[in-house]
Amino acid sequence: MSRIHPALLYLTIYNPTLRPSEEVSKDDEDAEEQAQILFYTSQERAASRDKMLRQVGLAKALVNFSEIFHTTDSCHNVHSQSRRMVMLNPEPDFWIHAAVELAKTPRTLPPKSKDKGKGKANDKGKGKEKEQASALQPSYDYHDGSLHDYALRAHLLRGYEQFKLSHGSFTSILNSLGQEALELQLERFFTMWAWSWNLSKSFELNNDLGLSLHPLYPSILPLLDTFSSQLPAGLDALFLSPPHVVPSTRYRQSNHTPALSRHLLSLIPPHVPRHEADHRSEASSLTEKGATANAAAKEAISGVIPTSGFLGMPSSLAMSMDVRKWSWPGALSFGKVAERKTPVTEQEGINSIPSVAESTSTVTAVDRGALEDAISSTDLRGLLEKADDRLPGTDPDATHEAGSEMEHSGDTPRPSRVPSPLPADASSTAPHEPEKSDPCRQLDFACTFVFLAESGDPLQTHRRQVIHLRCQALAVALTADADHVEDYDMHVISEAASQLLRDVENLIVAEATRASETLPSATKILQPKDNYLISFGDFTAASPDFVAKSDHLYNGKQLLEQELHVTEVFSRGQQPQHWHVSKRDSTGGEEREVFLEVARKETSLSDVDNIIQRLHLDSF
Repeated sequence: MSRIHPALLYLTIYNPTLRPSEEVSKDDEDAEEQAQILFYTSQERAASRDKMLRQVGLAKALVNFSEIFHTTDSCHNVHSQSRRMVMLNPEPDFWIHAAVELAKTPRTLPPKSKDKGKGKANDKGKGKEKEQASALQPSYDYHDGSLHDYALRAHLLRGYEQFKLSHGSFTSILNSLGQEALELQLERFFTMWAWSWNLSKSFELNNDLGLSLHPLYPSILPLLDTFSSQLPAGLDALFLSPPHVVPSTRYRQSNHTPALSRHLLSLIPPHVPRHEADHRSEASSLTEKGATANAAAKEAISGVIPTSGFLGMPSSLAMSMDVRKWSWPGALSFGKVAERKTPVTEQEGINSIPSVAESTSTVTAVDRGALEDAISSTDLRGLLEKADDRLPGTDPDATHEAGSEMEHSGDTPRPSRVPSPLPADASSTAPHEPEKSDPCRQLDFACTFVFLAESGDPLQTHRRQVIHLRCQALAVALTADADHVEDYDMHVISEAASQLLRDVENLIVAEATRASETLPSATKILQPKDNYLISFGDFTAASPDFVAKSDHLYNGKQLLEQELHVTEVFSRGQQPQHWHVSKRDSTGGEEREVFLEVARKETSLSDVDNIIQRLHLDSF
């Protein structure tokens, strides 16, 4: 039988200390309970009020019951035969509760046995009714090992951090804007977030532990710290090369949330080489021509020319026409400047020369999906604080007409295009011709706004600006105070960022060349590799192409998290007979966790321990 993947049953966010804003009857206990629920979504399209209150009441009862035995540690997970219940307490008095159904397989019904005995007619009738009732209710075999508690909690925590980054903490919104605004923001964000949660996808310990550091992290970090030392106080640098990051020493000392790095990685569009882009455009044009020809052929065969197309024209003619080529000034331009058919005078040609940003930067449309759209499209004019998110010194009308800016609405971060600073020797009467030999001189500038917590109080979030300086697939992000952007010399910063990206690119090319010239021995090729994953802080370092999906590693991580006196966990599978090690270590003053997978069957326990010791010496 086919296996049914795990599924989210319901998700709710509540605060048991909240009270109704209006006076209610003392006998109406449901009104008080309902006032504590800030957000609720269920697999059922329309859940009744009683069912919602029962589910939330059960979660609160489990938390209160567990606090009787552990006053400092409340309930986190509850297992049943068919589901997992997860309780997360991200802020004081605020709870995120989710119920997930386990993976299941329908049971095969046993063959019907013929009744040879002669019973009474009434007994036969009752037996048939019971069989029909049981047949209408299918039974399942649930797979308890299909979900990991640590993975579920880590995903819920990432969702909370993402909301906090784009809107602010629950506490700050409740205190500044009120409960109604908080409920509206939670509704718009977590509805899309919850139902985009793909539980059928296998969990990866790499994503749950933190962000992946670049393989050349030890070599890139000195270059990044040198660049960071040239920046004014208040700017923290982060190097981005999807899916890897390299935080500067100042960035790590600021204790920025991992959600910020994840959000910045999602803003970088994938780099497509020029020849691949040309092939894709040719293929798409051929596909469009083929579709047009097929439509025309079908109409000719049918002998009927439909007139329900554009402007009453035949559909084949309407499909083949490109209205963007019509010379209607300002009409149907879709935000772009209409083409000009009249001759251009010399003076007009000089005045219409694009700026450096328009001539060197390229605008790439990033489809971030329904989830990112929900994050960045909150329209809370009446409830949220009004703030002007435009970068000082920009012309909003010009950038809107050029189609190079995505508007920012409310307090939600929206990436927006800003003009590049002019070079010192640039002239306003001549366009800047970029050097073809050095593409990293052409930096794409963009900015977005996020909410970051201060180092002293994680609940007090403040609006900050993040500036992107990107060249192809490499980028540098700078976090700055939104009120002091005018104080920074962006020309000097852009020159230093361009030099940094150029040095990093040369470093990556040199390392790739060296790796291609080094030929591994036959023993290393045939021998299975030992894979490792090291977690320290909010970042991870792993062996190349290693994705930690083993249940042994997840179980070891859960033991290290729950039992503080446990420092290492060794386990070995049956088929295949691989060693799995989870170890907590504090070598060098920084606590880190090491996860090791040894694939050699003949390896003994002492050999595994020696591998861990060598890994500590070689790792960074």
